[in-house]
Amino acid sequence: MSVFRQPWFLRLFAVPPVECTISDKGLFLDQKSGSSRLIKWEQFSSGPVRRGGLLFSRIEFTVEGRNESITWLGKSTSRDLREHLYRRLIDVHRARAKASLSQVASLVNKSGYLRTSQAQVIAQFASSQKQRLILPPSDVELTKDKIQPFEELQQWAESDPALIEQIRNNFLAAELDRFKDLFDTVESNPLTGKQREACVIDEDNNLVLAGAGTGKTSTMIGRAAYLLKSRRAVDADILMLAFGRKAADEMQERIAEKIPGASVKAATFHSLGLTIIGQVEGAKPKMHPLAEDEAALAKAVDNWLKELLEDSEYQEKAIQYFSTYLYPAKNGFDFSSEGEYFEYIRANNIVTLKSENVKSLEEAFIANWLFRMGVEYQYEAPYQAADTRTVDFRAYLPDFYLPKYDVYIEHFGIDREGGTAPYIDAAKYQEGIQWKRDLHRTHQTTLVETFSYEQREGCLISELEKKLTARGVKFDPLPAEAILETLKEKGVISEFSQLLSQLLGAFKGSHETWEQVKERASRVENPGQFHAAMDLLKPIVDRYEALLEEDQSIDFNDMIGRAIDYVESGRFKPSWRYIMVDEFQDISRPRARLVKALRDRTKNCSVFCVGDDWQAIYRFTGSDVTLTTGFQKEFGPTKTTSLDKTFRFNNQICDVASQFVMKNPAQVKKRLTTHTVVSQPAVSIMRRKPQDRQQYAELDEVFQAISDRISEKATVYILGRFWFRLPDQVVLLDFQRKYPKLKMERLTFHASKGKEADYVVVMGLEVGRHGFPSTKETHPLLDALLAPEEPFKFAEERRLFYVALTRARHRVYLITDMSVASDFPKELINHNYQVELDEFRTDLNQLHADELSCPVCGSGTMVPRQGSSSSFFGCSNYPLCTNTDPGCPSCGGPMKQIGGFKICVNQICGTWVPVCSECGAPMRKRKGPYGEFWGCSNYRIMPPSCSNRFNRITPPRGLH
Repeated sequence: MSVFRQPWFLRLFAVPPVECTISDKGLFLDQKSGSSRLIKWEQFSSGPVRRGGLLFSRIEFTVEGRNESITWLGKSTSRDLREHLYRRLIDVHRARAKASLSQVASLVNKSGYLRTSQAQVIAQFASSQKQRLILPPSDVELTKDKIQPFEELQQWAESDPALIEQIRNNFLAAELDRFKDLFDTVESNPLTGKQREACVIDEDNNLVLAGAGTGKTSTMIGRAAYLLKSRRAVDADILMLAFGRKAADEMQERIAEKIPGASVKAATFHSLGLTIIGQVEGAKPKMHPLAEDEAALAKAVDNWLKELLEDSEYQEKAIQYFSTYLYPAKNGFDFSSEGEYFEYIRANNIVTLKSENVKSLEEAFIANWLFRMGVEYQYEAPYQAADTRTVDFRAYLPDFYLPKYDVYIEHFGIDREGGTAPYIDAAKYQEGIQWKRDLHRTHQTTLVETFSYEQREGCLISELEKKLTARGVKFDPLPAEAILETLKEKGVISEFSQLLSQLLGAFKGSHETWEQVKERASRVENPGQFHAAMDLLKPIVDRYEALLEEDQSIDFNDMIGRAIDYVESGRFKPSWRYIMVDEFQDISRPRARLVKALRDRTKNCSVFCVGDDWQAIYRFTGSDVTLTTGFQKEFGPTKTTSLDKTFRFNNQICDVASQFVMKNPAQVKKRLTTHTVVSQPAVSIMRRKPQDRQQYAELDEVFQAISDRISEKATVYILGRFWFRLPDQVVLLDFQRKYPKLKMERLTFHASKGKEADYVVVMGLEVGRHGFPSTKETHPLLDALLAPEEPFKFAEERRLFYVALTRARHRVYLITDMSVASDFPKELINHNYQVELDEFRTDLNQLHADELSCPVCGSGTMVPRQGSSSSFFGCSNYPLCTNTDPGCPSCGGPMKQIGGFKICVNQICGTWVPVCSECGAPMRKRKGPYGEFWGCSNYRIMPPSCSNRFNRITPPRGLH
């Protein structure tokens, strides 16, 4: 018991004295004037505050909400009184804090793995409890055990990450020990440490990043088994979702085999949708036959298109579309090299309606418009008025010649300021323009000029029509039937029909209205093409929807759409507390929306998603990889676990494939380890030009190499980007008979997903429309209906290559012709990947292909060709690029340019030739009256020619 009094001399000033006594029960205030009272410790609603004056101090506090004060205290007395009050109050409120912590502990114990949502509930409770407490002040010395309950309660109120992580880790360690036997035996091999952690961790949202071959299905089974064994769930609480019927059935079979007696539901998204619709509507709706037969739907769309083309209004829209928007529009000025632009031309099969290979998209527009308008033209026919051939130059070939009117058309690739694409020498191009103008002026021939800037300004064709009209050209437009017949013969109608079928599925799959889709036009390069395609698609969609309505049936997209509506509106009340999704990287936004709706409308529901963003390869079906790479942003608080050990392939395949896919910074960074470790490269590259006389000779050589490596039978996949690039079954059977130890199967990269073989052979690694990576442009409307395209070049194609590489257990063989090789094999060879380059014979042309790039277009490779009288080297981009080179004057081999010299790539030969510093042509040794000298090979007696010469040239370093 402690007693505190006011200074005695205050009585001289008639101040009523107060004596403060601190006891176990509370603070006793004895006023000598006659009244006394006890304030119990439980009645204090705030801690004491000391207010200092010049001579005296006072203590203020609240009691059950009322303000109280003790005045006229000496300074030291007020300090001591405050400290004693706090010590007593802290004892009382420490007990309250410990009681609150006991309730927190009870909540934590009930939760199992402490989810973020549960921690938030606890934080709210702790915060409310803390507000009722008097907290220890910083200036009162208290023992650690006195302060600890307050600090711990504060940690819970703030959801302290370290505390929560400790609670979780303690739970995780205990559960892993408790269910060790289960995790050892639930699958044929014991689960790895990371697999076990993934099974036990139970955040609100759980993402398991499962690299290729890391056992994602085993983790799904282990998770279900743990939930049931630990009694955290019963069968009806668990919903397992897969994308295909086969995958769902396999999951159900694995559950029955590995978890005897379990009846966990494994469903596809579509069957789940059907279940939801059936429960809400009282009966499961009928599926329309077209929904289950892709070929039949494509045929129906084709028939609808043919019928619509009989309608004059639709017919006119279609012809306008084919005339203006048949090809994906690209600005030639946006390409970094002429060769890159040529690749775009080739990849998108940009030819005229008369099947002419043109050098630009704009020339195709001009040619097709002339054709439509009934104007006879010749493309790149020799100039009629004069023979322009010289010893230095080929004949002048104007872009278009109209023989009936003797009119020439030249299309110039310049902007309004006369500028050219960055890969074109503007000065030389302008000289060429002036030369052509002068030539026509000299021979008094009619030249009509068109320009790239007219196309960008949207007036190329209208301006051309004005110019030709002014020169007397008469137009006799072909009837619509004739144009359509030509388009049919060219396969344009059939190809567009296939596109419409894709667009129909994409539109339905988006679950958006026409107005919502139209808003996406702002993100495409060519809104005109976007809207024109929508106008042609809408009648197709209307017919399809009318067909479904008439038949009172639905399709797969309706299953998802209606299910979303019923769950979000509350008409369907889900009861699954554990939703598990397989192959999550393939999920689309509507399916993700359905998963979130099911989660949000079930109390204490958690989502468990297993996938691999490195294997996201189905954007064309609606998948959106950002739902995986940005999982937490989409779903909320998330615990991510990476399965980091693969049992399929060795470390050498793993290192190459991982390094390759992680070039894209948007991919989640993972470090896989492998069960199998080898010391030598396991990705082998054969650099070989296909032999015309012996089909698949390179494949034969690879099969022989595999056969020589093995002693027992082995499986081999032959993989390609497209089916038609692979050997057919007849060829494969011949190889099977020749190599009986090899069990061969041909697959596309997409079809190989989820499969594995001992050896993999990859074909078609070349540039172009049907090469790999594929450079074909996606139609802007289809592009807008799908997930936004990733900014990293070839992002999905890169992941597709990762899938191909990781199908192999032991070794991967890549076959490529380096003269037309795509960026992918070039990257593997030139950027420090551990690949094998010496397993197969490689000739000089293949070995030095990277050094033999075309100096004119920039992307082609100089490859050997045979002319009528001699061999030479020509650009692989021919006929778009016509650059040629005579090759080595000594051995006829290819020559690479280093500085001011061309040097034979054959080191045994070693011949070198200087390059003219004036015109870039090779120089030749000549004899003159004063001895030998070097003269330009473009020198001629008659101009134009180059007379550059050198008497003496120092050979390149290291050569003589």
